Amino acid sequence: MEVYFIDIATTLLREAGVAGDMLHLLSTCMVVACALFVAWLLFWLLTHYLIPVVEKFTNFTSAKWDDILLNPRLLRVVAELLVVILMQTTLPPALVYYEAVRGIVSVACRVLLVAVAVHLVNRFILALYNLLEANSSSRVTSLKGIRQMLQVISVSVGVIIVISILAEKNPLTVITGLGAAATVLMLVFKDSIMGVVAGVQLTLNDMLRPGDWITVPARNVNGTVLEVGLTTVKVQNFDMTIVTVPPYSLVTESFQNWRGMSDSKGRRINRSVTIDVNSVTFCTPEQIEEFRKEPWGYGLDAGGPYVNLTLYRRYLEHYISQLPQLKTGDDMLYMVRELQPTPHGIPLDLYLFTSLTSWKPYEHFQAEIMDHVIASVQRFGLRIYQSPSGLDVRSVRQ
Repeated sequence: MEVYFIDIATTLLREAGVAGDMLHLLSTCMVVACALFVAWLLFWLLTHYLIPVVEKFTNFTSAKWDDILLNPRLLRVVAELLVVILMQTTLPPALVYYEAVRGIVSVACRVLLVAVAVHLVNRFILALYNLLEANSSSRVTSLKGIRQMLQVISVSVGVIIVISILAEKNPLTVITGLGAAATVLMLVFKDSIMGVVAGVQLTLNDMLRPGDWITVPARNVNGTVLEVGLTTVKVQNFDMTIVTVPPYSLVTESFQNWRGMSDSKGRRINRSVTIDVNSVTFCTPEQIEEFRKEPWGYGLDAGGPYVNLTLYRRYLEHYISQLPQLKTGDDMLYMVRELQPTPHGIPLDLYLFTSLTSWKPYEHFQAEIMDHVIASVQRFGLRIYQSPSGLDVRSVRQ
């Protein structure tokens, strides 16, 4: 069967009057040319007719998975694989009269077959990755690191098979031989190996996703994650600079992920002012009577003693509760508390959550609250501690 086509070509040429060494050469060239032409014709038919038909069919269906898995690039690699299989089947038998050339062509076809097969596997992994990313809601996870790892594994297996073909050895023997060089490879590719392991940990544990806001103080990182790769994590800082961080540094070091804030739709405000201890005193009856007229002062005893700092805390909590941007529920409490007194005074701490999570609205809202706190403190006869300035020294001299 192997020499069937070459025998037919030889018979036709012999009948045409060709003899001697030219008979074998011309018959071989004729069969090889026919085999290459058939391979080219198969590739042309597949790429110009079959693949466009499959593409139209996938576009016609309402499903989206077939558009991604049966994309033209993947189908083109399938066509290339079929052509290489055809060449592997037809070319070596056509060179039966030239054993040396036949062996070289056979090895070349097998190597080409492995290369195209690895390319097909990588294309399929990429298509599967695109499908999972397209169907994941709100970037459920970042699979890019796993996708790159699988592609590296497929290429490594392909390289081992190619080496075994060229060396005419069993692939297991090649793997055993590579084991002796494992120490050198680990030293050369140490960062890549650590990056692969860390990238898989970040992905499987859902520690990091594209779009997350993270801060890594040790590496001056404060921005949005653009890409979680196999060996690098790309972050765009808020000053528009791009920072690349090794994945293993995020696993071994601590970093802050603000995704929980975004998912909860609430962002914490925790600011404090220091009250001068000398300004803390009991309220006068006139002050209490004035405060009773306000909504937050309902229920105050006109004759009871009240400390101005106590009423100020009650006033601030009422003020916070009336803010439309206040976020409550889901353990998002708000309060105004006193902290441990310091040599500078009594810290008055405001703790609350707001529905404004974007940076600029959040900062403006936080500033408005603190402006109100500073402006209203004098109504209660309190003073905010401030270190003496040059103006204070000058007023004392006068």
